[in-house]
Amino acid sequence: MIDQRSYILLKEITFNNQISKSEVMRKLSITERQLHYDLDKVNAVLRNLELPEIIIENNVFLVPKELKDITNFNLLTNVSSNMFIISEQDRIFAIYLYTFIRKEIISNYHYQLLLRVSKNTALSDVKKIKELCKQWNLEWVYSRVDGYHVVGSELDKRRLAAYCSDTLITQPLGKEIIILILKSWGYENEIIHTKRVVDDLLKQFNISLVKSRKSEMIIRLAFLRVRTSKGDLDFKEHEKKIIERQKIFKAGTALTFQLFPKGTPNESYYLTLQLLVSLQEIDTAENPTLYQLAERIITEFEKVTLLPIKNKSFLRKSLYNHLVPAFFRISFGIPLANPLKDRIKEEYKDLFEFVRQALAPLTMWTGRTISDEEIGYFTLHFGGHLTEDKKKVTEKLRALIICSNGISSSMMLKAQLSQMFSDIEFSSIHSLNKLAEISPDSYDMIFSTVESAAPGKPFYVVKPLLTEVEKNYLIQQVATDFPRMNVKNISMDRLMEVIAKYADIHDEDKLFSELVNLLYFRNTERGRFSPMLSELLTEPMIQFTDADLNWRDAISEVSSPLLAKGKIEQSYIEAMIKNVEEVGTYIHIGKGIAIPHARPEAGVNQVGMSFLRTKKPVLLLDKEEHAIDIFICIAAIDNEAHLRALSSLTKILADDSKLNLLKEANSSAEVINIIKKGEEE
Repeated sequence: MIDQRSYILLKEITFNNQISKSEVMRKLSITERQLHYDLDKVNAVLRNLELPEIIIENNVFLVPKELKDITNFNLLTNVSSNMFIISEQDRIFAIYLYTFIRKEIISNYHYQLLLRVSKNTALSDVKKIKELCKQWNLEWVYSRVDGYHVVGSELDKRRLAAYCSDTLITQPLGKEIIILILKSWGYENEIIHTKRVVDDLLKQFNISLVKSRKSEMIIRLAFLRVRTSKGDLDFKEHEKKIIERQKIFKAGTALTFQLFPKGTPNESYYLTLQLLVSLQEIDTAENPTLYQLAERIITEFEKVTLLPIKNKSFLRKSLYNHLVPAFFRISFGIPLANPLKDRIKEEYKDLFEFVRQALAPLTMWTGRTISDEEIGYFTLHFGGHLTEDKKKVTEKLRALIICSNGISSSMMLKAQLSQMFSDIEFSSIHSLNKLAEISPDSYDMIFSTVESAAPGKPFYVVKPLLTEVEKNYLIQQVATDFPRMNVKNISMDRLMEVIAKYADIHDEDKLFSELVNLLYFRNTERGRFSPMLSELLTEPMIQFTDADLNWRDAISEVSSPLLAKGKIEQSYIEAMIKNVEEVGTYIHIGKGIAIPHARPEAGVNQVGMSFLRTKKPVLLLDKEEHAIDIFICIAAIDNEAHLRALSSLTKILADDSKLNLLKEANSSAEVINIIKKGEEE
């Protein structure tokens, strides 16, 4: 039987040419013993399907052409449930969806047959379903007359069903589980039929959807079509008016007539929402207030990160395209699955929190808490904009990026690839279908998040967010295909083997990542160095004064330690003063604290921060309402390096007790102690 881990192994081997054992083990974080154990499982399934097996020769996987021609989705669609293992979490989602479209009275025995589990395991899963339903304002009920069923509003039932199906298709074997559920009730072809109807309508109305969102929507609608009992949808009048104002409402109504000709009157509002939250691009004239909201969010982001945004018009338009679907998802409680959430929160921790703060206007507009899943995609959006390399490319190599996961993921992927391959010119499309419209002479290679047959040019399947290990193997693969590129094609696995011969390695994964950064990214990923606040605000950077200063003198004074250390030029001080003269008192963040700063190109040589506490308040622009007694100068060398320190500073300044201690401090040692305690919490 094949499980999630062995299924991932199958995909990794099938969609990579000449991949070695060591590469697979490192990319999947498995041991050699686990690799062979999982490969045995894979080959057992292949034998059962009368397909050729995968073998290893000279430590390289050899995949028969017959397997290369079959995508993993098609490979297991005809596999019965006794040939693959469903994980505990996925069983919960499967039970709900199975019950959601039930055609008869369901007992615990049905779940045992569906999932191939024991009676006690099925009962244990049912208890977990009860808890899950509570989280979605639903009640899981059993009676002799009706069997297992769900009690609650129709919209809440659909929300949970969408959450279950959306989450499943992000998981290994998730698509197979969905097909298994539909097949169990005799509807294995429903997804194909629904897709055909949706595709025809999108073509008729010239609508472009994000591919991954479209896939989610089609599965949601397929489950609704086969569902026997549908309750009425309780939309409020003001909600209906908001939906009716959208141009796409006409398409939503047409789709309702085709998919649900006998549906309730409110079904068209629900289907319009499904289209809205999946849109690729939206006319700015259609929702001018949301376009203004995008501007407010950018302004808030600049304020909390102290980063004046370059090319703001481009960011505003791309953010608007992401914001409109997000606005309707959040306003109407439509769930969002984000498989990258945990990695984004870990790798972009500080940026994630700043984006959360910057989304305050969206929270106010919707009156709802924004989920971490939504914040994660917004973080990718801002992160992609901040880290994208703006240098002009002079080399002739050109690459297409096909990212079906939406604008935010596309921007982040393009930023990562630009950092990895500085001599490749990148352009993006959002669908494999558009590839046919582009001349093959206009590109040399393709990077795609969508698995597909190679179109005659080097084709690299990538994730929207790459790990250091994945970056390393991708660089090696591209450098092998294009030897003329200015890229060091070093086998990191061979390098690790040499180091292991002569040294004890305490953390192999971290060493591997550090070596990748050192060899490939030292000139491009400057933002990877992100010092702590205590590393920047050291004793020489902290000053106190009893002098009666004007605001210009105060900015010069707080900056003087940075100037003395060569971290900034005099031009940076002049730029900060000029910003206040032209823009106003924006550096006053409240509570008598001012944070003067300017763009890195104004004269920053090295990331730095300095602190000045004045005994006599300084009137910013000579205004009584802007009396300042703490100045903190920030010198950011790029868009990322200062964010970690700024995040810690923000938490300290937001805590009134710590802020009071800062204002009462009389020595550098006291300030440093407050900072270090804040970092420990």
